[in-house]
Parts: sequence; C-alpha cells; structure tokens
Amino acid sequence: MVKKTLIILLVLITAFYVISEDNIKIILSGIAIFLIGMHFMEDGFKLFSGGTLEKILEKFTSTKVRALTTGFITTSIVQSSSLISVIVISFLSVELISLAKGIAIIFGANLGSTTTAWIVSSFGLKLKISVYAMPMIIFGVMFRFSKNNTYVGLGNILLGLGFIFLGISYMKEGFDTLKDSIDLAAYSVGGYLGIFIYILIGAVSTVVIQSSSATMAIIITALAGANILYIDALALAIGANVGTTVTAVLGSLTSNENGKRLAFAHFIFNISTGLIAVVLIYTLRDLVEILSPLLGIAQDNYTMKLALFHTIFNLLGIIALFPFINYIVKLAEKFITDKYQKSSKPLYLAEANVKIPYNAMVSIQKETIRLYDNAQKAILHALSVHTSQLNTKDDIKKVVNQYTKIDTNLDDIYQKELKSLYSDIIEYALISQQNMTKEQSKYVTDLKQISSIIIQTLKDTRDIQKNINFYLNSKNEHIKEEYRFIKEEIVTFIFEVNQLKKEFESDSVTDELEVSTQIQVDKERLQNLDVIHNGRIDSLIKEEKITSKMATSVINDTSNAYTICSNLLTIANTLFIRDNKLRELGEEDEVK
Repeated sequence: MVKKTLIILLVLITAFYVISEDNIKIILSGIAIFLIGMHFMEDGFKLFSGGTLEKILEKFTSTKVRALTTGFITTSIVQSSSLISVIVISFLSVELISLAKGIAIIFGANLGSTTTAWIVSSFGLKLKISVYAMPMIIFGVMFRFSKNNTYVGLGNILLGLGFIFLGISYMKEGFDTLKDSIDLAAYSVGGYLGIFIYILIGAVSTVVIQSSSATMAIIITALAGANILYIDALALAIGANVGTTVTAVLGSLTSNENGKRLAFAHFIFNISTGLIAVVLIYTLRDLVEILSPLLGIAQDNYTMKLALFHTIFNLLGIIALFPFINYIVKLAEKFITDKYQKSSKPLYLAEANVKIPYNAMVSIQKETIRLYDNAQKAILHALSVHTSQLNTKDDIKKVVNQYTKIDTNLDDIYQKELKSLYSDIIEYALISQQNMTKEQSKYVTDLKQISSIIIQTLKDTRDIQKNINFYLNSKNEHIKEEYRFIKEEIVTFIFEVNQLKKEFESDSVTDELEVSTQIQVDKERLQNLDVIHNGRIDSLIKEEKITSKMATSVINDTSNAYTICSNLLTIANTLFIRDNKLRELGEEDEVK
C-alpha cells in the first residue's frame, strides 16, 4: 500500500512539473528518451552479436586479468554494464565460468561504464548530435522490419544511439535554459556535508532511474549548463556509482545463489570505491588538474574533468580490490549459502538464460544431467547398492554378491524429488525454444525426451525392485542366479554410463574410438538380457530347476532390465557423447 502511494505521489509531482515548468519538462523528456535509447541499444547488442558477446566472455576469461580486461572492453563497446552483468549471471548459473572470474568481469565492466561520461562530455556537448540522431532513428526503424535477427539488432542499436543522442540534446537544452530561471548552484552546501548530500542525491537518482549511465549524462549536462558546481558534480558521480549497487542487488533477487554472490561482490566493490573517492575527493580533484593538460583537456572543460575523475576513482577501486577477489569470493560464499540442497529444486534453469539460446541449451543439459544423477542413485539404492561402494569395475561383482537391503521407495522419490524437477526442465525448455533456431530447438527436444526416458527408467526399476529383493533371498540357487544376473547387468550399465559422464565432465579429451567401442560392447551385452531368444529360461524350466511362475517373473523382469539398459545407452549418447553437437548449435547464433 505504501509503495503504491509513493508511486502515485511521484507520478503526480512529475505531472505537475511537466505541465507547469517547460524547462523541467524538456529535461525529463531528455531523460526518458535517453533511457529508451539505452534499452534499445542493450536489446540491439543482444540480437546483433548473435551470441558473440557470450562467446567472447566465455573464451577470454581464462585468467582474472583477462576477465577484467574483457569486462572493460565489452562494456565500453556496448555501453551497458547491466547487459554484461546479465550475461555473467547467466554464465555463473550454468557454471561456465567461476565466481572469481565473474567478479573480475564486473570490476572491468565498472571501469568500462565510465566511457559513457567521456562520450557525453567529448561528443555530446561539443557537437550538435541531434543532427545525427534523426538519420540513426530513421535507418534503425528501417532495419527493424527485417526478418534477419542481425539486421533487427543493428536497427535497435541505431535506434538506441539515436534516442541517446536526442536525449542528451534535450537534457542539454533544458539545463541551458533552466539556469536563467533557477540557479541550482546557489543552493550548494560547502564542505564534506555538501559532498555527502550530493552523494545521497546521486545514489537516489540512480536507484530511481535504474541506470548510472543516465545519471552521469544528467550530471554532465547539468554541469555544462552551470546548474551545479564542479565539486558537487564529483560527489554526484560518486553517488551514481554507489546507487548502482542497489540496482545490482535488486536485479539479483530472482537469480540463483551465484547471482546473489556476484551482486554482493558488486556491492563490496562500489561501496569500497565510493569510500576511497570520498576520502580522497580533494586529492583526486587536484590529480585531475595535474593530468588534464597532459590529456589535452582545457582548463575550463569541467565536464571532461568529471569524466577523468570518474575513471580515476573506479581505477583506484580495481587496484585496491583486485588482489582480494578470492577473499571476496569466500566472503560471498560464507554469507550467501546454497538455499536449495534438495534435488527437487533446479540449480541451472536461470531466467536470465532463457533468451540466450546457447546458455539456455547448456542450462537444460546440465539440469537434465542432474536429473539423471539423482535418478541413477535412486535406482542403485533400489537394487540395494550404495553408490560409494561402486568405484571401479571390480566392485560390481562384489556389490552384487553382497546383499544388504536398502529401504528405497522409488514412488516417494519420484513424487517428492524428481517429478517437480522434471516438470521444471520441460517448462523451461518450452519457453527457451521460442528463441532458438530449428536445429537448436531439435537438440532441446532431444533433451526433453531424455528427461522423460530418465523418469521412465526409474519407473521400470520400480517394477522389478520387489522381485529382485525377493528372489535374491530365495533358497532356489537357479532363480537366485538369474536375478543376480539381472542386477549385475543394470549395475554394470549404470557404472559404464557414469564412467562416460566422468570423462565428459573432465578437462581431458575423450578418445572417440574408445567411447564408440565401449558403446558397441554395451549394445552386445544387451543380448544377454534377451532370455526368450537365447533359450536359457526354457532350459531351466525343462530341467525343472525353476517353476513356471518363477520363469514368468524372470522373463518379465529381464525384459524390463533390457529396456532399462537400452535407455541408459540412449541417455549416455545424448548427454555425455554429443557435446560437440551442443557447441556447433551454439555457433549458429553467430550466423543466424
């Protein structure tokens, strides 16, 4: 109720000034147009890059230094630290990069975001950029009618730039004329009290506008129009940096734990940087005065001096905190623990990945592997096998012959743990497929099918669990041997699939010939479970070693075991052997 009242009050105040004050109306229009431009440009780079941004951030982050540099360069190009943050969060959610490298990228992105101040102060105020805005908007609209995503992305970028230029022009015009009616500089408060007041104003403005770039554009245009004093502009710039932390924290609320940890690190960085800037504000101001002539900045060009100040204190923050990234990671992990340890909660299906095809495919793949992990553990327990006992191939005979019953209710496991996770995978897959090419969508459909097969394999195990536990305690050695064989085959197939999974998850290159040979051997093993054709059961019945009731049970259960093992091979082929296919589909983003 309070929130709604505040929003209504804010709208009414804005409406009053829009109607009654022409200058403020022009400034607010400029801010609105600038924000629309930022939105269009962000969306444009997502489409135009066609996944290139994601690939750059994934490939060029092998070390923290490279991650820092990549964050700086990409943010300087796309002019949106929030876009880079979204991509980094999406990478963290599917574990494509480590948290330490993600933090390094964000540090670099913070420095890269300072280029906005340089662009506005050097071009936006010196040139009549509104002249360039109109052609950009016209061509941007034309490109948006294309069916090709690359051209649509280019159209959005042009529209974004056009609106940004137009917004700066409106803000500059508004502040130029506002000086004649209201001298905001006259209300300046001296000393550190004034600095803290303006820091607060800058922070609140950024939280409200949800864009530090827009806040910096306002500060620069206001400073150019002599509406604020230079020292107050410096304080406002510090406030804009601090305000970004609130935006980052709010944006992380819907992300997973790693997303929240990244926001925590962002908070630590910006607050620490802000404190450094406040303590050294007069020293940094003097440093700017020394460096300005060396960089060709005129004595009275306070807007470019502000841009230089903005860059320097962010650079100082990086120098001060970069060596402590690993400590920040440990601190973040200590304060933000994994909320969900239950297998029923998805870990990788991050909302941020839905519109990024390659990341969405990785998300679904990893969650499907997790579904398999939970299912195979339940299956082994249903067969009275502890997963900790199954480390080498030699352990298979041992765990099969050593029977210790484990109470495992597969129906309960399915209902309480796996059903919800399976449903989440299917729902997420359906939503993400809307942004994919035909081939990418087909791969995701295969993953959905594998998820279904995993659940079916669990149910098939449930159907033979009772007989296996019953007949392995039988006094009839012949039926006991048949069920020991069924159990051994299922355990062997799970072990073989898990070995493929280990190779898949390791950094070592898998020998394709070796994998192909193993799959062929497993396919041949399947024939051992075809008891009808191999005549083994017929011999046991004729020799009256087992009853007809026992024979019926064995035939039904070996048939189910055949299906289980066949399904395990299908799971392995899609999840643990076809990774190159996923990479190829990811590359489609670059050419579509």
